[in-house]
Amino acid sequence: MDAALRNRTAIVGVGYTPMVRKSDQSLSRVAAEAAINAIRDAGLKGSDIDGYIGTPVAQAGGSQHWDGVDEVSGRNIASTLGLRNLSWLVDISRGVVAESVIDAVHALHAGFCTNVLIVRAMYNPTGRYAERSARVAGGSEQFSAPYGQQGIGGMALWLQRYMHDHGATKAELYHVAKTLRDHAQLNPYAYWRGKLLSEEDYLASRPIFEPMCVYDCDIPITGAGAIVLTTADRAKHLPHKPAYLSGYATTHEPRQAVFDRSGVARGEVQAAQLYDGFLPFIWHWLESLGFCGKGEAHQFALNGNIALGGTLPVTTFGGSQGEGRLHGMGHLREAAMQVMGRAGERQIKNMQNCIVTVGVDWVPGAIFMVSAG
Repeated sequence: MDAALRNRTAIVGVGYTPMVRKSDQSLSRVAAEAAINAIRDAGLKGSDIDGYIGTPVAQAGGSQHWDGVDEVSGRNIASTLGLRNLSWLVDISRGVVAESVIDAVHALHAGFCTNVLIVRAMYNPTGRYAERSARVAGGSEQFSAPYGQQGIGGMALWLQRYMHDHGATKAELYHVAKTLRDHAQLNPYAYWRGKLLSEEDYLASRPIFEPMCVYDCDIPITGAGAIVLTTADRAKHLPHKPAYLSGYATTHEPRQAVFDRSGVARGEVQAAQLYDGFLPFIWHWLESLGFCGKGEAHQFALNGNIALGGTLPVTTFGGSQGEGRLHGMGHLREAAMQVMGRAGERQIKNMQNCIVTVGVDWVPGAIFMVSAG
């Protein structure tokens, strides 16, 4: 995003559903509920929505997929909600949602549409969650997945090397887990609200892939989130203070680019909604964005430094670890709510900007800034 696009578009509405492990509602209905809530929150009607972009991809790669059952397409949403004025509709094949927002910014700036709805819905199936094996892996995964070099396997090896090189410990990683779980206590949508995590329980928890345990992995849920974007001039006439989009970077090593493009210096960042599909991602992003030096994140995150009230509040809604897995939609919503001044008990005072990360190096993702215009 260059200066011509800076603060030209804004998030003006958010919608969510409860995060539950299993649901007797169809995913189509869950997604529709979040979409309706977002449109209403923006002070708009369904007839005002003329743009849509979604990320319907389900997470179980080796499964048969059905629209409305384990994933929800734009056509499904349009039909369910009766969105008859759509002039721009896109579904992208990546599960994380940052690209959806970036594409929406471009569509709004180009004049393809005036109000864009973005939806992400996730389904937690009964039985085996996902399959990656030599029988179903494709592309480069066929040479790595059968040997555990995919998903948590790759993350576990990264963490093992990080601990070896920098002297980090699982006890230090617990402080990240505790911070996110504590933040989740202030989030009415969070699955883990009302359930704290002790160091004893964390360190004694079931191992998944050494050195990672069950509490290093996000919690699969059934739920949905949605946001509405529009142009800055229209946003001024809607009910809520807008959350302007000031910059983004989509490289694997964003570092300085996102700050340069947003016009916000690293030292001015008031909060960071860092993606936490696996807990060590927080250490990765703290270093990748330059908030601390290489090998320093495990110490930077101690002593309440990344908690609410700390030097750099991180993932203030509890993240995928505390709220539940929505592949970054929760991070987007929290950034917008903080900048709008609508985050309730977890609201940061005098909030002007917030950086968001979605994904990580080997997971398709992006980074962009949400700030007050």
